[in-house]
Amino acid sequence: MGNNRYDVTVIGAGPSGASAAHVLSSYGMKVCILDKHTFPRNKLCGGLLTIKTQRIFNDIFNMSWEPVIEYVSDGVRFYHSNKLLNEVTNYKKLFFTNRVMFDNLIVEKAINAGAETHFGISIDDFDENNKTITLKDGRKIVSDFIIGADGVNSVVSKHLFKKSLDLNRIGLGLEIELDRNKMHADRTYPEIYFGVLKWGYGWVFPKKDTLTVGIGGVLKYNPHMTQTFLIFLDTLFKGAFDKSAVKGHYIPFGSYKSMPGRNNILLCGDAAGLVDPITGEGIAYALQSGKYAGQAIIEVSTKNNSNNALEIYLKKYQTITKELRQANFLRLFLFPKISESLFAKVFPMTHTISEKYIDLISGDITYGEYIRFLISKSFKCCIKKLS
Repeated sequence: MGNNRYDVTVIGAGPSGASAAHVLSSYGMKVCILDKHTFPRNKLCGGLLTIKTQRIFNDIFNMSWEPVIEYVSDGVRFYHSNKLLNEVTNYKKLFFTNRVMFDNLIVEKAINAGAETHFGISIDDFDENNKTITLKDGRKIVSDFIIGADGVNSVVSKHLFKKSLDLNRIGLGLEIELDRNKMHADRTYPEIYFGVLKWGYGWVFPKKDTLTVGIGGVLKYNPHMTQTFLIFLDTLFKGAFDKSAVKGHYIPFGSYKSMPGRNNILLCGDAAGLVDPITGEGIAYALQSGKYAGQAIIEVSTKNNSNNALEIYLKKYQTITKELRQANFLRLFLFPKISESLFAKVFPMTHTISEKYIDLISGDITYGEYIRFLISKSFKCCIKKLS
């Protein structure tokens, strides 16, 4: 069986893979996308998209995402356990999508740009020295560059680093879709719940026909997450749900890779651990890192040197990890029990904390600015309490 020769092989057709494939194919490179699933395919995800995500999406794909947006909100409600702390209304837009539709849209965009696909088949062998990937059906894919965009349990990451998951740092998310039209139509704003588990939070996201309800947190601090989730669901919805519909997936909560690849093999998206541990934002970083990986390969290929892709990619990649490093620092303020108690007292005192949070996830302020704001606000509130 003959080899299939490409400039770049992209493993994984989610947002990071589709982004990279579109950037590369649009430049004129011969690109192959591999994925063990066929598309459209189901993907467990809250589906929150921000203005920041929209800016990155438009920059890469130059198209409207309106066909795959199910719901738009202009605010959010924040809770501690089941007590409303604060809310923002009539502020910046938050968008909600179904990942089946969203991912399929951008995969089709990459295909239209010229990317070829091998879907519905797994990888059998990975020969880095000969730049060859062997599929389960015996076909061999040969390429100068490889992009690992195959999720948190990445085959490419396992090949490079002998493992893809660090169980001491990995997060776990549990979700369920509830019929919004039958009994939950009154929940029109997204809801964030602190205090429902350790080093994590819960959420309720409105969609067109459903509510996506979930919790996510660092696994080692929450050994009984399924039970915690069922209690959370029962508190909010009084048993009006099917336990068997609960699904789970690992989340790289701030456990990003400092070295996202080796030579001409690059990791992006969840495969590189690019998920914000505070906001849960992953799609924007997936799109952005896929774009950066594609651009790095294009830059290297114009210099006729196939061994320096990582060096170029790393410079852009570190602009993402700088944000995640600051987010990891902020977790020390939000999630430990003592800090969480203080946060729950300070948060209701002013709407600006909630608004600044929306500014943060919209990309209008940095984590550094948000941290300085929180420290200043907490200090002023404590002084006010003591006076």
